[in-house]
Amino acid sequence: MFPNPTRAAVAQPRRIALAAPLGRWPARALSGLGAAATLALTACGGGSDAPAPLASKPLAEACAAYTSTTLPHGAKLTRTELRKAEGTLPDVCIVRGQIVSSPDSTINWAVELPTLAQWNSKTLTIGGGGFDGFIPTDDPWYQQLVGPSANPYVKISSDSGHQIQGFAWGKSDVALRNHAFDANHFVLEVGTAIATEFYGKRPVRRYHMGHSNGGRSGLISTQKYPKDYDGVVAMEPAIAQQAHQVNLGPTVLRHIFKSRENWMSPAKIALYAKAETAACDGLDGLKDGIIGNVEACNYVPTELLCQGADSDSCLTAGQIESIRLIYSDHKTPVTLSRGAVGYPRFGRGGASTSDWQSYMFGTSFDAPDSFNHMAVTAAARLVEGNPNANILSHDPTQYQAQYSRLAEMIDGTDPDIAAFADNGGKLLIWYGAGDTCVSMYRTVEYLDTVKQRLGASKVQSFARMVTSPSNGHDLDGVGTEPRSIDLLAAMDAWVEKGTAPDKLVATKFAPGTTTPVAQRPVCEYPKFPRYNGTGDPAKAESFTCSAT
Repeated sequence: MFPNPTRAAVAQPRRIALAAPLGRWPARALSGLGAAATLALTACGGGSDAPAPLASKPLAEACAAYTSTTLPHGAKLTRTELRKAEGTLPDVCIVRGQIVSSPDSTINWAVELPTLAQWNSKTLTIGGGGFDGFIPTDDPWYQQLVGPSANPYVKISSDSGHQIQGFAWGKSDVALRNHAFDANHFVLEVGTAIATEFYGKRPVRRYHMGHSNGGRSGLISTQKYPKDYDGVVAMEPAIAQQAHQVNLGPTVLRHIFKSRENWMSPAKIALYAKAETAACDGLDGLKDGIIGNVEACNYVPTELLCQGADSDSCLTAGQIESIRLIYSDHKTPVTLSRGAVGYPRFGRGGASTSDWQSYMFGTSFDAPDSFNHMAVTAAARLVEGNPNANILSHDPTQYQAQYSRLAEMIDGTDPDIAAFADNGGKLLIWYGAGDTCVSMYRTVEYLDTVKQRLGASKVQSFARMVTSPSNGHDLDGVGTEPRSIDLLAAMDAWVEKGTAPDKLVATKFAPGTTTPVAQRPVCEYPKFPRYNGTGDPAKAESFTCSAT
């Protein structure tokens, strides 16, 4: 449901701090006949000599000079700073500030302003991840997520209203609302005001792009604030977090951490991944190490069952049961928002990514550190009000009301997004099919409810869900590389030109290089790239998106 927690430690880019004195940049001075002519035209009603925008000055000067006392939602500017170009990132002026919503929730925000010459007159809100508590635009992973095509945008982000990454803040209703949907809405309006003041014109387009919880925050904006964005790119959105916590805890996670014989080491995971790939690789028409036809893969590793002593060359019965549970639907009898019960299975191919270790098994049986274990534990401790709650003994059925309160606020599952569509909004969802943190099938279920409410043809006019096989939640795996798909550019082309993202191509590069070695079409779910039987298997045109 969220990115690896190690990523949430904010990595501060190299910066040069600049003071931000009071006052705005003065109007351009008039001189000679030009001034007289301008004054004459003004007197006759023929025009006015508008002041040059602050951004027309060199970025360092403009950044130091910018200030504002009229930002919406009571936002206060705390400082400005110049971030010099580094890597693929250009020079930007970063404006920072706060919105104090209540004694329980303060939203820290940042707005990145490129030069006037580079700005494309659009904004991009970047969603966070995990339990938030950090500013995504300060984190290199999130800058890489949106990619270089985001550089001409004004980038907007926030910590969603709390400064810790656990879930203890969830006891506050205001903090929950901010995290769920209000923080992005407030800060978008702040960023829009800052861009308008800095450049002298209002942004013409506003987009949102996020991953995991950041994808959820973008998706829920289409439900809560349908006029906020012209387009939303939601990567592996964690739209039902309490369903994840309530259902994984008593089933697969409790089984894994109940006995050492159920837990899988990296060597055991690799053993299974190799066997699963060998069994299912060719189901898409080509043996290339990628499990493309995930729905046809029903492999059960019975031949790997240890016949004698346990070793890295076999699996125990408990480990085979762990695998079965990963690929099974989970149903704990707790009813959450919109009457939802249960949480669906995870997709095939995750064992060949970092997901099984990062999100399911972790690096240690004795000191569990997988993200799923951490998230379930944090929720259990919140609803119990017990800092020592343990998933081995926690019973979610005893805390129905507490979990429902969280889900009613945070879930991004309202199918009525007609207002977003009628306002011209576009929605692009991407999943790695091997995601073992967030089940892509939960979002499939959600989109089915949207189609039932709005009609399939209308949904097709503004929404797509695409997938990439053999990719995990951390965007890695043996498949093509998700960051090679310019989802932001695809969204902009859909909004600006009406070009639907139906011909996206993903690329795989030689390890440690930018040399492409294979390409695949990015298919709309439930289709996958099937090899045509002829043609260069390294080229996308040798594949057809197929549902069988």
